Amino acid sequence: MRPIAPNHPAREAAVTSRNHELPATPAGLWDRPDMAQALDQRDMATVLKTFQKWTGATQGQIATACGMPQSHISEIRNSKRQVITLAVFERLASGLNIPRARLGLDHEKTHRAGQTTAVAGSTGSTGSTADTPARPTRRTVSLAIPVTVGLDMLPDELITAAARQSAAVLERLGAATVDPLVLEQLADDVARISLDYIAGPPETVLAETVDMRTRVLAALDNTRRPTQLRDLYLIAGQLSGVLAYGAIDLGKPGPAMAHARMALMCADLAGHTGLAVWARGTQSLIARFANRYREALQYIHAGMALRPTGAGLARITSGEAQCLAHLGDVAGTHASLAAAAHAIDHTDTPSDIETGLFTFPRAMQHYYAGGSLIWLPDNVGAQGAEEAITTAITLFSTGPAEQRFVADEVLSHVYLATARLLRGNIDGVTDALHPVLTIPREQRVSWHRRRLDRIAELLDAPRYRNSTIAVDLRHEIAAF
Repeated sequence: MRPIAPNHPAREAAVTSRNHELPATPAGLWDRPDMAQALDQRDMATVLKTFQKWTGATQGQIATACGMPQSHISEIRNSKRQVITLAVFERLASGLNIPRARLGLDHEKTHRAGQTTAVAGSTGSTGSTADTPARPTRRTVSLAIPVTVGLDMLPDELITAAARQSAAVLERLGAATVDPLVLEQLADDVARISLDYIAGPPETVLAETVDMRTRVLAALDNTRRPTQLRDLYLIAGQLSGVLAYGAIDLGKPGPAMAHARMALMCADLAGHTGLAVWARGTQSLIARFANRYREALQYIHAGMALRPTGAGLARITSGEAQCLAHLGDVAGTHASLAAAAHAIDHTDTPSDIETGLFTFPRAMQHYYAGGSLIWLPDNVGAQGAEEAITTAITLFSTGPAEQRFVADEVLSHVYLATARLLRGNIDGVTDALHPVLTIPREQRVSWHRRRLDRIAELLDAPRYRNSTIAVDLRHEIAAF
C-alpha cells in the first residue's frame, strides 16, 4: 500500500479527525483576573485570546467545538465581529465550557410547560444524541408565544389573545427571512410595551419584554438584509431599554447597566442616534441611583457628544442638572435646567422611537427640575423645586395618557413633600405624601423607597423631634 502524500485530502481529513477536540482547560482559567474581567464585560475577543494562550487551542478547534465557521471565530478574536446575539454567546459558552453564569446566561436547560428546551449551541462534540435537544430556531422560539384563545375569555382578554396569536403566525410564516409584516408587528409591540411600562408596575411587562427580545435576537441570527438588521437592532435596543428601567425600578443597578449597554450597542448597530442618546441618559440615571454622580456626569457628556436635539437634548440636560445639583454646583444646575426648558420649547417633529418610555414630555422636564433643585445646598432651590413639581403634577394628571409616567408622578409627590419640608411647611408634607403612602404595594418602585428615606431623615432633625406630625409620618414611611 502506497503511503498517503503529505498534502493528500485523506491525510488532512485524518489529522482533522484526530485534532478537532479542544485541549483540556487548565484549572482556575475562568477565575484568572484577565479572563474574569473579559467575561464580566462580555469581551469575547479577549476571552478567545486568553483561552488560546492557556490551552493552546487553535481557531479551528474552537470553531468545531462551538459549531461556528472558523472565519467567524477569527473575526471575533480580532475584534472585527462583535458578539451581540444570545445564540452566539450560548454557542461559545457551551463549546468552550465557560461557566454560564459568568456570561449572565441561564442554566443550560430550561424547563417550561413540561418540556425541556436546549440552549442554542454545541456541547463540543460532533453530532447529537437522543438526550441532546436540538438548538432552538427562530421558528421554535416563536411557537413559545402564548397563543391560546378560549371562547370563555372576557372580550378584552379574547382580543389580546387573538392578537398575540396573529403575531405568532406572522413570525412563524416569516421565519426564513423576516417578512416586512413581522417587522411591522414587532415595532407595534415594542411601542405598546413602552406605553404599558409607564402606565403600571414594571412586573406587568417584564416577562413579555424578555420573551420578545429573545425572539428578536433569534431573528438577528437568521437575517442578512442590512435594512432588516437595522430595524431588528433598533427593536432589540428598545426592549433592552425597557429591561434597564425595569431592573432599576426593582433596585438592581448592576443588571440595569448591562441592559443599558446592550441598548447602546444595538443603537450603534442600528445607526440610531436618538436611541444612543437615550441609552446614555439611562446609564446616567442608573449611576445616579447608585449615588455615583461624577460617573453619571460622564455618561451625560458622552450623550452630549452625540449632538442630541429636541426631547433627547431636554432629557440629557435635565439629567445633567441632577448630577450638578448633587455635586453642589448651583450655577451649573440652573444653566442645565434652562437648556432643558429651551430644548423642550423648540422640539419639532418627534423621532421614530418617541413613544411611552422613550418620550420626554414637558411634565418630565418640570419633574426633573424639581428633582434637581431639592438637592441644592442650603435649601436655596426649595421654592423653585416646589413650583416646578407642582407644575409637573398638574401636567401629569391633565395630560394625555401616553405621556403619563405613573411611577414618576408618584415620585413627584415625594419631591413636593421634600421641598415643603425644606421650607418648614410640615403640614404641607402630610398632604403631599398622602397619594404616595396609600398606593398599592405592586405599584411601588425602588425610587419611592429611597426618596422617602430622605424625608424620614429630615423629619428626624431636632426641630421636628417634638412634632406629633413628624412622628406619625416617620412611622408611616417606615411601614411603606
